[in-house]
Amino acid sequence: MVFESLVVEVLNRFLGDYVVNLDTSQLQLGIWGGDVVLNNLEVKENALSELNVPFKVKAGHVSKLELKIPWKNLYGQAVEATLDGIYMLIVPCASIKYDAEKEELQLQEIKQRELQRIEEAKQKVADKENPKEGKQDTFLEKLITQVIKNLQVKITNVHIRYEDDITNQNSPLSFGISLENLSLETTDERWNPCLHDQCEHVFNKLVRLDYLCAYWNVNTKMYSKSHQVQALKDLKNGVSRRSFIPETYQFIFQPLSAQAKLEMNPRAEVDFASPKMNLEVNLEDIAIEINRPQYLSIMELLGSIDMMTRNLPYRKYRPDVPCHNNARKWWAYAINGILEENIKPALNAWSWRHIRKHRQKLRNYRSLYKSRIKTKKPDEELISTLEELEKDLDLFNITLARQQAEVEVMKTGHKIYRPGAKIEDEKTGGWFDWAWSWAGAKEEKPRDSKSGIDLLMTPEEKAKLYAAIGYSETVVDPTMPKRYEAVKLAVKLVSMSVSIREEDDQPEIMKFAVIDLSMMLTQRPGAQAIKFEAKISTLEVTGLPQNTDKPLLLSSRSALTENEEVLLRIMFETNPLDERADQRLKAESRPLEIVYDARTVNGLVDFFRPPTDVQLVELTSATLMKLEEFRDKTATGLMYIIETQKVLDLKVNLMASYVIIPQNGFFDKSASLLVLDLGNLKMMSKSRARLPQITAGESTLEDIMARAYDCFDIQLSSVQLLYAKPHEDWKTARKEKKSSQHILQPMDLKLELCRAMVVSDPRMPK
Repeated sequence: MVFESLVVEVLNRFLGDYVVNLDTSQLQLGIWGGDVVLNNLEVKENALSELNVPFKVKAGHVSKLELKIPWKNLYGQAVEATLDGIYMLIVPCASIKYDAEKEELQLQEIKQRELQRIEEAKQKVADKENPKEGKQDTFLEKLITQVIKNLQVKITNVHIRYEDDITNQNSPLSFGISLENLSLETTDERWNPCLHDQCEHVFNKLVRLDYLCAYWNVNTKMYSKSHQVQALKDLKNGVSRRSFIPETYQFIFQPLSAQAKLEMNPRAEVDFASPKMNLEVNLEDIAIEINRPQYLSIMELLGSIDMMTRNLPYRKYRPDVPCHNNARKWWAYAINGILEENIKPALNAWSWRHIRKHRQKLRNYRSLYKSRIKTKKPDEELISTLEELEKDLDLFNITLARQQAEVEVMKTGHKIYRPGAKIEDEKTGGWFDWAWSWAGAKEEKPRDSKSGIDLLMTPEEKAKLYAAIGYSETVVDPTMPKRYEAVKLAVKLVSMSVSIREEDDQPEIMKFAVIDLSMMLTQRPGAQAIKFEAKISTLEVTGLPQNTDKPLLLSSRSALTENEEVLLRIMFETNPLDERADQRLKAESRPLEIVYDARTVNGLVDFFRPPTDVQLVELTSATLMKLEEFRDKTATGLMYIIETQKVLDLKVNLMASYVIIPQNGFFDKSASLLVLDLGNLKMMSKSRARLPQITAGESTLEDIMARAYDCFDIQLSSVQLLYAKPHEDWKTARKEKKSSQHILQPMDLKLELCRAMVVSDPRMPK
């Protein structure tokens, strides 16, 4: 069947890139038999190449991968997937001895993987331009949904660790993540484990996450110095569990357990009583802690990664001896590295001999690739010749030559068969005819009126399968009601805290705490609408204790009035149901009390002072590039909104927060205070109902231009500054318009802001 081939393809594609010596023939036979069991898989050294980091896997091991797929009763039994024991020990590339042959092989693997990714992207674009019949895809979707109904997934005992004694030889570091269990199982309506009942239209899934944590150890024991067998044993013994937590771990992300409840409605295109997918995620306390040695270690590693990345091209010339008493070899390393990697390639690239040779290679490659994509099954000699040329050509030139070859082939009217793409005969009738021919019908036979599914199954078996997966050959109207909420995602977080301290045994410099955070995301495909809502109940920041008192630097509780339980509410919606606007944004916040504390501020400045020898040149430039890219994308999106005349319904109400600055730098009753009231900020969209209606041929230019602006009313009220001596009631004075404590009396500011929807007309200011 189709799903069998998909499983084989997915396993081969996924595992083949990351696992050494995968026996694909055993894998295929196991799937046909219904069970797949793979034990003691070794992870490839270059498994992290896609992340583009100067790291490699020193020791990697997967203890067990097991699949149980009941093909004979796919719609009556559970599909089980079990993954146990994922252990990876990662080290810098410089920690592994350079092997020229292995490095070249890994570089070619990365190049071929990237080429395959480019071809898949081109195939997706081609599929969008030439959409196929949706009926068979719907069947496949239904079949996958049926498998998901009774899918049981269990991932246990995961430990991934990075070790580094190159960044700081006097203080080796290690960091890693550990996971005890991640499971997905089918449940009943009360969330008790069970098999799905065929009579129920909505099925439930329970996702459990147990003991996920992250640690960052400074001056740590190095597993990589041991033999591979001992290193893997140490990784296995280092998995954190409820019953066991390694004493050597310095957690930056405390162990977390979570639960998610998933409800799915496979008949959502005809049954609008419940969402197609409803996911509710419940998170317990999230605690993040970091101390000064960990922060310094993080900064040192970031700087070291910068240097490691620069040094990668020169690894092949590096001598395997210490600098002391080997100055000649190290000078030769510096000279040869610069000559061979920087100077000679640049000189050679502009020589006529090299240009002529390079052009000839490109012509040969383009000519051979044209022959490759014209045939379904090219001969091995052609493929081998192309691979040899690909070893010398870089990714850009290969992609360029392929694109030119495809254009030339398309001009001749030939069909293009991309490398790695699925081959479908023009005479086939879809997925099932392909499956029939793949299963063994090699001889040419007269075309039967029956489709592939009819040849594979009797009418009774087909009816039973259709009924089990909820599929009908009758065409269903894909349109959905505008009010129907197809996807719901809810996240509830009990509390989250971030703590900063100098050492583990010293008091916290600052602790940031959020209590009762909830988010909701809803999608209405019938109106192409989404809605996002978020709220925070409590926010508190405490500072460095003085004597026995811990100062409260920022608090929502101190400033909240009666009947106010939520600190912040945010709602963003596109295409609202009332259709009064294209987008709607509402934000409302309660006051915050902000207190300045000199000791805490000085402690934070000292804590975040980076090491003097760390230079993050490449990291900084990459970050600035990403920010520039994000800014350009944001500007492009705003321009699109303006040009398509999206109407924004805006309502913002940020109640007045205030800042307290004590005279002696520490807030107590005996100190004089400077109180800055930031004022109440309100921003609302002006109603467009009173604007003149536009009629072709009748409306004046002034009326048209009036409707081309989106206008907002902005009001900032009660901005004031007070000075209060000890024991003076500044809270009462803050509510008055005039008092002896006022330096700046309450001040109001009103603005009207109009934004042009059309920016191409020079007569209209932006």
